[in-house]
Amino acid sequence: MSVSLHEHRLGGLRWIVLNGPDREAFGALGEHVREDLAALAEAWPVLPRLRRHVSGPPGRDLLAAVRRATAESFAAEWAELAAFAAGAAVPAEDLVLLNLRGDLGPVDGGIGCSDLGWRRDRSVIAHNEDGALEDVGRCALLTMTGTGRPPVTAFWYPGFLPANAFALTGDGLVWTVDHLPVATPGPGAGRPFTGRGLQRSARSVDQVIGYLRTNPSAGGFAYTIGDRAGRVVTVEAAAGRLAVVAAGPGSGPLLWHTNHGRYLPGAEPEAHGTSTARGETLAALGVPAGEPGPSWFLRVLTSPLPGGVRSDPGPDGRGLTTLCTLVADLTAGEAVIAPRGEPPAAIPLADLAEGNPPRAAAPSREF
Repeated sequence: MSVSLHEHRLGGLRWIVLNGPDREAFGALGEHVREDLAALAEAWPVLPRLRRHVSGPPGRDLLAAVRRATAESFAAEWAELAAFAAGAAVPAEDLVLLNLRGDLGPVDGGIGCSDLGWRRDRSVIAHNEDGALEDVGRCALLTMTGTGRPPVTAFWYPGFLPANAFALTGDGLVWTVDHLPVATPGPGAGRPFTGRGLQRSARSVDQVIGYLRTNPSAGGFAYTIGDRAGRVVTVEAAAGRLAVVAAGPGSGPLLWHTNHGRYLPGAEPEAHGTSTARGETLAALGVPAGEPGPSWFLRVLTSPLPGGVRSDPGPDGRGLTTLCTLVADLTAGEAVIAPRGEPPAAIPLADLAEGNPPRAAAPSREF
């Protein structure tokens, strides 16, 4: 089967639609962004720190263990990253280190993101994707099709597996991902490889939970997951341990998450990060009396602290930066995408998951 690649835009965001067998497709994707990667490689300040971290114990031993577990359990995902590196003409070992950065114990340089989940009469999942200032304008939506499985669209950082931000599937699943710092990694595989494998296999909320339970990761991710039926759950998966909380009766209609464990020990907030402050803002939100629409979630996620949880770099350009905001209205079947500095754009969830860009990506009408 041949590989096809088309690039579009959704509002101000790149959108790459990739069709073909997984390994060949990721090789073509690497070729497509080769020039981008050549420039971006100079802007990965964490890479020298990672190299130092794994040059001796304990980082060297942690890397060996997670590489072995990943290669054994996620050979297809490992091959995708290798094919991408070959297509992009970048050292595969550099990409391995970057992708495993959250599975190797504490390494200087935190990662952000904030999530909201809602379920009462309607169901909504919303997410801020926070990264580095140099990632503004470089990230893209990536749709993967033509594999005999339902299509998947994910927010993608060039050089990384498309598994650390948010994803939508042709089965109507939506999940968002928050980094969890794990001081003592477990014996599992690398968390982005686990996340990419999830895209291949899960077709319901219960299957997502079962998959994460039986495929432990060395590091930690928190997932907020929803489906067409309106079910919304948060799953913390860290170092082989799992916690599941559902929105609705018992826990209340509103779930929130930032970048520390709320339900699992061992994933405490990073000392110099903003996870605690963002969490305090979200915890203090009043539960709306009615059913909040996308504009309510956008207002919370795109307003700066202390009224909202948008992340902004400091005067020196360092620090977390909110790159993109997603609001997935599961009840209405519509997504709103708001890249940093761009007006929000609305698109049906099914079109976003399947890689069907609108003929004219006009700004959303209500926001």
